[in-house]
Amino acid sequence: MLFLAVFCGFLAEYQLEHVIENQREKNYAASLLEDLMNDTTELNEVILFWERYNRRIDTVRNEIEKAPLEKNQLLLYQCAAKLQNNNTFSYHDRTIKQLKNSGNFRLMRKNTVTDSLVEYDGLIENTISNIQESYNKLSDQRREMQDQLFNSKFYRLVYDLTIDSAAKRDPKVIIMINGKEEVVFGYYNHLENLHWLNRARIRFLKQLLRQATSLIASIKKEYKLK
Repeated sequence: MLFLAVFCGFLAEYQLEHVIENQREKNYAASLLEDLMNDTTELNEVILFWERYNRRIDTVRNEIEKAPLEKNQLLLYQCAAKLQNNNTFSYHDRTIKQLKNSGNFRLMRKNTVTDSLVEYDGLIENTISNIQESYNKLSDQRREMQDQLFNSKFYRLVYDLTIDSAAKRDPKVIIMINGKEEVVFGYYNHLENLHWLNRARIRFLKQLLRQATSLIASIKKEYKLK
């Protein structure tokens, strides 16, 4: 009888521990789901930003190709000013950091989820920083050449709502600095390098978006979450 009582106590304790671990696993799954949904929201926004960025590069290059009197100087300045903007994807890794730092990855027992999660996390850790580092270098070079070609005081025309609209429409208000043909040629080609890097960035971000979306569906299915 004593043995039976001890054994039953052991089973009860084991069952309780099992229930607690199951609940912790589901809590982690819900937290991962929230992080991934935040990732997808931001990924969609960042992808749109870099697609617009590349369209502005196309516009600047198209305007540079035109004869001096045919250039839309206002459009040229508007797009050049906005090439100074930046938008980096911020990875919502709160939960996966908790799992890794606490050693609780063992609690996540759905292999379809954990395998995809490890792959997703590895892609971000190894690629995002490399892309941004390359972009920063190219962007610094773009800024140096752009400073030689554009009068930065006219960048205000893009953002300052107090400036008279008639002044914005007057092509004589802003002109590209002359006598810099070699710089213009280098700037034109450099923008293509920037465009190429951003195309690679966009492809990668879209891949992440597909993986995040797939992970969301997998977590919802495996853990019966909404």
